[in-house]
Amino acid sequence: MIQIPIVRQILLDPDTGLLPYLSQQLQTQSFSGFKAQFGFHVDEYCTQVTSNEDSSQIQTKLLFTLKLSILIDSQTPSDEATLHALEFQELLNTQIIGWSQDNQNLLKPISEIKSTFSQLSDIPFHGGYLPGFEIKSQFTIVYSPVTTELSQSEEAQSFLHSPGERTPISGQYEVINSSGKGTGLEVTSTAGNPFPPTSESDQSYRLVDPTKHKNPNK
Repeated sequence: MIQIPIVRQILLDPDTGLLPYLSQQLQTQSFSGFKAQFGFHVDEYCTQVTSNEDSSQIQTKLLFTLKLSILIDSQTPSDEATLHALEFQELLNTQIIGWSQDNQNLLKPISEIKSTFSQLSDIPFHGGYLPGFEIKSQFTIVYSPVTTELSQSEEAQSFLHSPGERTPISGQYEVINSSGKGTGLEVTSTAGNPFPPTSESDQSYRLVDPTKHKNPNK
């Protein structure tokens, strides 16, 4: 089975992804007073290894900017239109934080959102222009770039890994011979570190016992 990249799950999964979630929220009663359209871009990202006494963990930090535009009735006074944009922005940020608190693919919820909106101006819409605001919400999402949930460990145990390949999940790995049989020899390898050389050519590694990470929140 082909694994869907974690970042794609976080952003695009139809059930839990951020963008489908926000698309659904924009159709709810809470947003019924706004006419909105949106896109997004990634400003920067980095991957780093964090460690404690029990384990090492690879994590990616993604600085994410959500770009939206909302349309305003041309008869609305500018000061009231600005309040309209502010209300939308606050409501949107509340939804983003709430989504992050429920998303199990994130290593921690979003704690801060930097938001800005433009001056009232003409916004492209359906081939023309209407008055409105461009709104940006910028925040960081933190996740592991490899699937490490214990519920997926059985699937991980079906994969073979070559010496020198980076370890996807911390745990005990058995050395497998060229015929696909276990040799009984095991090594411990930590996520992100390369598998060690094997004593014979055409040997590989297979996960037999994933490391049980402690939950820091408990």
